Parts: sequence; C-alpha cells; structure tokens
Amino acid sequence: MSESDDLYSRFGREISKGTVLFHEGDMSQEMYIIQHGQIKISKKVRNIEKMLVILGDGEFFGEMATLNNQPRSATATVVEDSQLLVIDPDTFEAMILNSNEVALRMIKKLAQRLQEADNQIENLLLKDNNSKVANILLRLAGSIGTQVDSGVKIKISKVDLASKAGIEAGNLKEVIGKLVKGGIVKVQPDGLIISSQEDLIKYLDFLAMKEKYAALS
Repeated sequence: MSESDDLYSRFGREISKGTVLFHEGDMSQEMYIIQHGQIKISKKVRNIEKMLVILGDGEFFGEMATLNNQPRSATATVVEDSQLLVIDPDTFEAMILNSNEVALRMIKKLAQRLQEADNQIENLLLKDNNSKVANILLRLAGSIGTQVDSGVKIKISKVDLASKAGIEAGNLKEVIGKLVKGGIVKVQPDGLIISSQEDLIKYLDFLAMKEKYAALS
C-alpha cells in the first residue's frame, strides 16, 4: 500500500455534491485536503453570498480554524462528488511538527492565499461584472500570462476565471462575449488571449468613467 493509499484509508471520505462541509461562523476545526473533486469557498458580503474561489485536486482548506481555534471565516460547499482527507487538529499539528517540508509548503501556500485575498477584496469592491473580469484578466496577464504572436495568452478554465472574478459562470460568458466583440480578447480551448493589454486598460478606464458619470445623473 502506498503512502497516499494509507492516508486515504485513515482519513479519506467520499462526500456527495451539494454537501456543505461547514458554514461561515461554525466552530468546527477539521482541515481538508482534496484528493479528487471541487470545493466552492464562499463568504457573505453585505448579506450576499459571494463565491471566493473553487478549489481542486491537491488543494487544502479549513486550516485557519484548525490553527487558531476561531469560527470558520467562510463556507465550504462540495461542487461535485469528491474524495477528501479530513484531518483533525491533533493530526494536523503532528504533521507540521514532524515535517519541515509540510510546514514550508503550508507557509508558502498561506502567503500566496493572503496575496490572492487582497486581490479578491479589491475585485469585490468593483460594482459591475465587466470591471471585475477586466481587472482580473489584467492581473492574470501580468502573473501567469505568456507572450504569443497575437497577444498575451492566459491558460485558465472558465470555472477558475469566474471564481477569481467572483461572478457566476453565466455572467462570465456574457462579459467575455463583449470583450471578444470588441476585439480585446480571443477565446482559446485552454484559456484566452488578450490581444492588447493597453485596450483592456482603456476599457477599465471607460467603465470607471461610466460609473462616475452615472452617479451624477
């Protein structure tokens, strides 16, 4: 039996689609590692449920409540039938204390999530979906984009892009349609190409100006 199989035999659970693992404000303390599946993390913002991110294979979540014994800061919902490792606080602490590699990976991941949280908060402050998507695309172009002949290519799924922008998949399709029509974006099977970052910036400026003058009307 491999180490992975041993871990799953001890801590593994199969969780059905639609299951809420924990709600924001709950006092549960388990952390979770996704072996296979997808988990939606959401949070109430001004009494409206906002999707923060969808996590996939190999990701972990719920560790903050385990570390600081505080209420859950968000809600975790199973998006598709999933296989998870469910780790109790004592086991998690032993993993951290007994493995420098695990501790270092955890620190790096938490630092990355803090940066992503800052970006997400900034994006949530934007009021319209067009601005949210354009802003995220501009950030992704600078962080994971690669230069190609026709612009900057971003390899990302529609689900992940909608998640990062904090909007629903249907709304994303509508926004991307506008960007394609305007010649700013080209859709690819494994992501999309930003034809001109300068045009994307101009589009963001246009949206900000539109919002400003709409408030005066």
